[in-house]
Amino acid sequence: MSLFRQDRIYRPSEKIKGYEIIRILGEGRFGICYLVSYGQKQFILKQLKLGMLKKSKGKLRYEEDILKELQHESIPQFIERIEFNDFYGYVLEFKEGRTFEDIIYIDRKAFSRDEIYCIAWQLIDILKYLHSKGVVHRDIRVPNTLYHLEKVNLLDFGLARWINNRKYRADMDFAFLGDFLLHLYYSSYEYKKGRKRPWYEELELADDERLFLKRLMGVEQRYSSIVEVEKEFHSLLKIEGKGGE
Repeated sequence: MSLFRQDRIYRPSEKIKGYEIIRILGEGRFGICYLVSYGQKQFILKQLKLGMLKKSKGKLRYEEDILKELQHESIPQFIERIEFNDFYGYVLEFKEGRTFEDIIYIDRKAFSRDEIYCIAWQLIDILKYLHSKGVVHRDIRVPNTLYHLEKVNLLDFGLARWINNRKYRADMDFAFLGDFLLHLYYSSYEYKKGRKRPWYEELELADDERLFLKRLMGVEQRYSSIVEVEKEFHSLLKIEGKGGE
């Protein structure tokens, strides 16, 4: 028997506790995500699959617990939990924008250096906030980040955990940040025939830029804290003549 047999999938125009389904945004192993409306406002409704919720022994509730403690303009605000009969889920603030995954791989946008620096600065600011609240995100990827009018929003806190400096460390986010930035750098890369080389040989990077990414990725000694990352990135911006806030 399927673990998910008991989970009902709601269709457009149906309502869940007053929230009207506009459309399904996506379905994964752990849940179903809907765009919904309540009055004149739109929200995100995440329906957790009951079988996986039971199997995970409550791990899927970390996202709810963590988001309740966060207040940042680039992170969806937790609105409320909805629980009845065979339904368990919660409502989140709706954030405008498209994922970087769609922008890079569907729109084929090539990001400029200035755009990459601006995006990186915003993500560093978000991570600085999260780490100050004792949270490690662990899933900063192009499908989990929105971009709208040059503003970045970080989504999907399903893998986020409270930092305990053992199993869950703040520096886990650095490799994700580095990999995310590499997607932006490669958006303007012109692939050439021949043997594939490591990213730090393929991409045309300034020495300080390359070292910054290497340290994020752990190729060189990893940064010890997000404050150190911020400081080094600020120095990089000055070297590159981009200023910094």
